[in-house]
Amino acid sequence: MSLKRGSLDSTSSRGRSEDKGNQDRNHYFKFKSDKKGQVTVFIIAGILLLFAFAGILYLTQSTTETTVMADGETIVSTVPQEFRPLQQYTENCLQQIGKRGLLILGQQGGYIYPEVLGEFSAIDPTDADGLNLDPLKVPYWNYNKDPNQAKTITHATLRPELTGTDENSIESQLRRFVKENIAECLDTYQVFSASGFTIAADSVKDVEVSIGEQGVNFLLTMPLEAQRGSSKTTLNKFAARIPLQLKHYYDVASTVLEAEQKYSFLEKQGLELLAIYSRNDKDYFPPTSGVTYDLFSPLSWSEVTLEGKMKELLTSYVQMLRYLGSENFQYSRFPSGNLLAQKEVDNMVLPLLGADDLSINFDYFGWKLYFKTNSEEGLIKPEHMFVSYWILNFGMQRYETHYDVSYPVLVTLTDESALYGEGYNFVFALESNIRNNEPSVSGSVKESYPRKITSLACNDDQKDSPLVKSIVVDSFTKEPVEMVKIGFSIPNQVSCDVGVTDKNGKVESKLPLAYGGVMNFIHPEYLTALYPLDTAKYQNVQTPLILGQTVAGIEEQKVIEIHRLKTINVTIRKKELEKCVVPLVCEYTESGIVPIFAGLSILPYRDISCAKGTPQCFYPSAFFGGEPVLTIQANQSLSQFNDYYFTNSAQSLGENEEALLTLQRVADSNPGMQSNDFVVTVAVQGDTSTSVQLVPGMYKVNGVSTLKEKITFPAEQRCFNYNILSWEKQECFHVNESIMDSYITGNMQWDTPETYLMITPEQLYSATNLTLYFLTQDITSVTPEITTTAKQCHGFACLPGAGCAFSDCETKTVPVAGRILEDSYVPSKIVEVAKVTEIRKALEPVFN
Repeated sequence: MSLKRGSLDSTSSRGRSEDKGNQDRNHYFKFKSDKKGQVTVFIIAGILLLFAFAGILYLTQSTTETTVMADGETIVSTVPQEFRPLQQYTENCLQQIGKRGLLILGQQGGYIYPEVLGEFSAIDPTDADGLNLDPLKVPYWNYNKDPNQAKTITHATLRPELTGTDENSIESQLRRFVKENIAECLDTYQVFSASGFTIAADSVKDVEVSIGEQGVNFLLTMPLEAQRGSSKTTLNKFAARIPLQLKHYYDVASTVLEAEQKYSFLEKQGLELLAIYSRNDKDYFPPTSGVTYDLFSPLSWSEVTLEGKMKELLTSYVQMLRYLGSENFQYSRFPSGNLLAQKEVDNMVLPLLGADDLSINFDYFGWKLYFKTNSEEGLIKPEHMFVSYWILNFGMQRYETHYDVSYPVLVTLTDESALYGEGYNFVFALESNIRNNEPSVSGSVKESYPRKITSLACNDDQKDSPLVKSIVVDSFTKEPVEMVKIGFSIPNQVSCDVGVTDKNGKVESKLPLAYGGVMNFIHPEYLTALYPLDTAKYQNVQTPLILGQTVAGIEEQKVIEIHRLKTINVTIRKKELEKCVVPLVCEYTESGIVPIFAGLSILPYRDISCAKGTPQCFYPSAFFGGEPVLTIQANQSLSQFNDYYFTNSAQSLGENEEALLTLQRVADSNPGMQSNDFVVTVAVQGDTSTSVQLVPGMYKVNGVSTLKEKITFPAEQRCFNYNILSWEKQECFHVNESIMDSYITGNMQWDTPETYLMITPEQLYSATNLTLYFLTQDITSVTPEITTTAKQCHGFACLPGAGCAFSDCETKTVPVAGRILEDSYVPSKIVEVAKVTEIRKALEPVFN
C-alpha cells in the first residue's frame, strides 16, 4: 500500500495543526537532542514563541477541514470556528441521507426507485419483472421477460450499472436520493435560527457520488450564507464518507449472476430434484421417460398436486445451495454408502470464491410458480399398449413427462461487520426457467410437448440406413461386454432402442436416417458412452457400417470401448510454499546546531536510509536455495520483501486442515467418444482418505484447502518518507492486528487444456489407491514476529542535501512482523503458481 501527502482523514487534519509540538512522538523511533545552546538562541526562541502565539490565536478563530474523495480529489475548506457546527450539521445530514439510500438499494437489488423497471407482482412473480415483498420490490437480475405462455424465451437482466451517468446506475440513484431528501433533514436550519444565526441557503446545486473499494463518498454543493452578530461566512461544499464495501458486494453478486447465466445452476438443481423424486409411484413425480411391461397401470398424477409437491421440494432444497468461498459455507458429508444423497448435496456447491467475508443465502419462500406438463386436462397417465393373441398377453406402459417450471429465488449477501457492526444486506432475485425438461435457452421456441419417442421413426420400415454393427469391449481388459443396452437418439426428436449386446459384445441393426444422431451404450457398471453418428450421410451405402476404432490387442476390427466405474481410495497430500522474509535494516540520523525546547532545533537535520537485511526463513527444514516462485512486497513495512519457495516435499494434511477437490470430466480418453456429464467431489480432512468412483478421461480440477484454526497477523507500525525543503522526515501509521478464525491455504484451478488432468485406463484400473497433491501456503510455520537491526545515529556538522561530517551510531535490535497482512493474498496467487509447468508436473497425481 502507499500513502500520499494530504491523504489524511478529515478528523485528523485539525490535530496536525494543534499538535505541531508533538510530531516527533509519532515517529517509529524517537530521537532526542541533547546539545548545549548559545546565547543568541534565546533571541530566536523568543521570535518562535511570538509566531507560535500568533498561530494559536489564529487557530482559535478558524479550523481547516480536509476531505478526500475516492477518486483522489481533495477538497479543502477553511471554516471559522463559530460556524463549524453549521458545517458539521449539514455533513451529518448528508451522511444520514446517504446511508438511508444505501440501505434501501441494498434491500432492492441495487435500486432505490425499482418501480421504474416494470411490474412487481406478489400474485404471479414469474410473469413480472421482480418480487413484490411489500413494501420492498426486488428486481430480477436474470429472468425470462416473455410471458410464461409464450412460445419464445428471452433472457434479460435488470442488474443496474454500479457507476456512470445512466439514470438507473447506483451512483445516479444515490445522487437523486440525496437531492430529493436532504432538505427534509436540514429542516431549513431552524435549530440554528433559534440560536441567533441568520442563514440563507440556496438550493442544492450538485451532488457527486463516488463508489470506491472501501467506501461510498458524497460531495454536496450548496451555497450557504450564515451570519451571527458581526461574523459572516459563506459555505459551499459539504462532504461525507460511508465506510461500506458496496463495490465488493456488487462484484460478488455479479459473480453469482454470471454463474447462473453460464451454467444454469438453478435449473440444473430443479431438474435433479425432478429426477431424484420421480418414479412409477403416485406419491412421486411421473418419470420424464421410462417403460414397464405391466399388463396395465393404475397410476395417474394430478398436475395441481404435483405443483404443490414442487413447491415443497424447492422450499427445502433451494436453501441448500452454497457458495464455496463464502463465510457461511459448510460442507455436508453423508454416511458411507449414501452416494445419491452425497452427490446431490455436492452438486449444490457453487465452486465460486472471493466472498469469505460474506454470508450468502439462496431462498425460495413458497411463491407461486409456473408449473406445466404435457397432461391431458390436468391429468398425467402412461401411454398404454396391450396385445392379446391366443394364450399370449403382452402389455407395455410408456412414461414420458415434459416439465415446464419457472420459480423465483432470492439471493441475500450479508456483511455482519459492515457499518461498524450494524450489518448490511444486498439482496437480488434470480428466476429459474425449465422448458421441456431442459434449462431454457434465450430465443428458442418452446416445443408443444412433442413425444420424444415416436413409433413412426423407430418402425422397421423407417430404418433406411445400412446395417450398423457394433462390438463393445471393456477399455482396460479389451474383453467383450455383454448386456449393454444400445439406443439411437436424435436430440429433441426421437429415441429408439437398438438392442442388447450378446456374449461377444456384438449388436447390429438398421437405424433411421438423420443428421445429429447419437448412439448410446448403457450398462449399470459402466459410464454411459455416446457415439455421434450422422446416418443420413450413408443413405445410399450398401455395405455394413462398423462403428468404433482400431484398438491395440484387437486385430482387424473396430470396437467401441466403454469405461467401467472404478471405486478407488483417494488421499490428498499437500506440497507447500515456504516463506523467507528479507527485512529492512535502517539507519536514522538526526542532528541540530543547538536544541531549543521540546526537541526543536535550528536547522534540523534528519536522514533515513534503508537497505535489505539478512533473509529469515521459516522452513521446517534447512533453506535449500533456488529462486522464489512468488514475491510479495509490503510497502512501508520493515518486513518489505517476502519470498515464497516451492519445496516439492509432500506432507499429510494436518488434523485441522480440509481439502475439497472437484474433478469434472471434459473429454473421453478415446477420440470421437463422448459421455454424459461426470463430476466427482473429493473431500478429505486431515490424514484420512475417502472412496470415490472414477473413469478414465480428461478432467478439469478445481478445489480449495482450508485451515480450521485461528491465524493472527500482528499489529505493526508502517512508515513512509516525504521531503520538506530537502529535510527528510518520517511519517508512520498503525496497522491493527488481524485475526482470522479459519484460513484458506490454497486454491486449485486446472481449467486449461495445458493443465487438465489425464487419467488413463492403465493408471486407474491397475491401482487401488490414488494420491492427489494440493499446493498450499505454509502459514503456520511463519512466526508472527521476528527481529531486525536499526542504527540510531547523531550527526555532527550536518547540512541538508550534503550529509554529516561525522556521526555517532548505536545499533539496536527491533521487532518487526514475521506475518504480514499481505500474506493473506498468497492463496489467491497460488492458482497461477500451480499452473507453472514445473510445478504442475510436481503435482501430478500418483496411482499405486
